[in-house]
Amino acid sequence: MTDAAEPSEAEIDAMIAEFDGDLRAALRAVLHDLAVLALDRALTVSRGYVRGDWPADPAPISRTAARR
Repeated sequence: MTDAAEPSEAEIDAMIAEFDGDLRAALRAVLHDLAVLALDRALTVSRGYVRGDWPADPAPISRTAARR
């Protein structure tokens, strides 16, 4: 059984072929995509949520505030 996160040889070959055999360009694209995903995660998840910092008594959200 293979790990789902582990790319297959065919996927690696396809990635290299997509860049006409240029390994540096393929690696650059992978690193770029990784940086974009990391930035997306950093911008969409609050740091308090990640750390587990929850207010002891959160203020309720009024119905009018929720409609805005």
